[in-house]
Amino acid sequence: MRPTLKKLDVFYRSTSSTLLSDILSRKLNSRWPDLSGQDVLGYGFCEKYLSSYKKTANRIILTLPEKNLTKIEYADVHGTSCITENLSLPFSDSRFDKILCIHGTGDSSNFDLLLKEFWRVLKPEGQIIIISSSRSGGWIKNMGPFSEEKSFSRKKFKKSIIKSGFQITFFTGCIYFPYRKVSRKNRLPYLFEKICETIFPYFSRLVLVEAIKRLYAEPHGMPETIRIKNVLSSNPLANKTIIEQREHD
Repeated sequence: MRPTLKKLDVFYRSTSSTLLSDILSRKLNSRWPDLSGQDVLGYGFCEKYLSSYKKTANRIILTLPEKNLTKIEYADVHGTSCITENLSLPFSDSRFDKILCIHGTGDSSNFDLLLKEFWRVLKPEGQIIIISSSRSGGWIKNMGPFSEEKSFSRKKFKKSIIKSGFQITFFTGCIYFPYRKVSRKNRLPYLFEKICETIFPYFSRLVLVEAIKRLYAEPHGMPETIRIKNVLSSNPLANKTIIEQREHD
């Protein structure tokens, strides 16, 4: 289930989204502080989060997974908007340096297919960031369009990303309280977020994952530890070097 574009637009134009979007933008900017000269794809509803990069990025393309683009009035963005049918992205292979996905994961049955398309259009060593609803934070209500989206368990979310060939480089929770109609001038929510990330990391309403496309990614998406077992022979002479064996002879 995915909220309509009209609902997304109304939400992000309202004061209810101010603090929430600011917290998510800070998270995004901490991972991607500079996108100078890069080609960026925003899938879902990303204009709010990619607007800060419009002066430095080479190109920003906003891709919408529905057909009612004309119902929305977008702010001026340094880039292009397009609509996609089904889950096929109308771009050539290895086209983008970065992909941001917010409000675009849809349901779990299509998520794996979407990840394969992200892999296809992403350059080697390119990065994706996906922000999605977390099932463990379902107790937090009144989250606007995030409340209407399909929630994933953290385990399934990670498994799908790794299965698609990506290597996870960063994973964190976001939003531990429904910050509706709370001014972003109030510093307490930011402090509250940092405390909860440390004490209650699994109870966030949203999760943010960053992953990289590596053609030589290790199994299970994480660096593999190689252990070398030192095997010694029962024959003392066999454990010596060739030079030591010759000296012994």
